Amino acid sequence: MDEAYYLPVSKVNTVVFCPRRFYLEYVLGEIHRNHHVIEEHHLHTRAYTERGERSGVWVWSDRLGLVGVVDHIEYAAGKPVLVEYKKGRAFPQANDSDAVQLAAQALCLEESRGERARRGAVYYHASRSRREVEFTPELLSRAEAAVAHMRQLLRSLRPPGVAVPPSKCAGCSTREACQPELLRRAGGRD
Repeated sequence: MDEAYYLPVSKVNTVVFCPRRFYLEYVLGEIHRNHHVIEEHHLHTRAYTERGERSGVWVWSDRLGLVGVVDHIEYAAGKPVLVEYKKGRAFPQANDSDAVQLAAQALCLEESRGERARRGAVYYHASRSRREVEFTPELLSRAEAAVAHMRQLLRSLRPPGVAVPPSKCAGCSTREACQPELLRRAGGRD
């Protein structure tokens, strides 16, 4: 790690979902609390914990320079199963950015607490459904690549262009600062 500080593991999700949003939020500080952000925060604070489970577990990776909280850890046959809570609706499988975030949390859990998780799950509150995620070597590599991308963006003097479909921009907390429609009209250049 070439930077002397730790990045939030939650921002792995953001950089995979939309690198421009990561840049606007984390580098430029353009964070606007809309109803999506507020509702998501309340979901995380209401995590229910059964006996033998843990919620709100701090994890970190010195190697990757990440720190953050795992929403919930269940145990199946003595092995940890990480659970991430999300406000939205489930698709047939976990959203890509959610799965990569969960994999980054697994890397942090193993390094900081010595517990190796082989799988996790994303619980989508709006559809009250859970999507399983297996921590394959490819997914773990994608988590590491996302962290490297975050560090690359931190060194950049300009935000990246808009690289996501317009449907991803609906409800985004940085939409006003991003102005994706203007950038798309200009051919995606920033």
